Amino acid sequence: MAIVTSRLKAGSTPSEEVLARIKEAAKYPVTFDADSPELTDEELREFKPVNPELHANPAYFKPKKKQITLKIDADVLAAYRETGKGYQTRMNEALRNSAIAAGLLRDAAS
Repeated sequence: MAIVTSRLKAGSTPSEEVLARIKEAAKYPVTFDADSPELTDEELREFKPVNPELHANPAYFKPKKKQITLKIDADVLAAYRETGKGYQTRMNEALRNSAIAAGLLRDAAS
């Protein structure tokens, strides 16, 4: 079986096709070797999420949302609203990218 990879955008859910590929891959036995030894239950218990606050659903990365009151310059808000439905998501994405670039957040995709 070939190795199949898929990268999800932060906050998105896997498609039915991706889920089907994962379920199919799970049918094949795992081969352990010196480079990838089988981990003990104790070793597995030591694993922790990088940031538990961001992992509300372990099936995929989706940070919790918080509703706040925020004052935005009128022209910035108008520009985003003109982009249509989903403008708040795009604003959040722009803020996230800015925070990552400034070193305030880690990139969830990496």
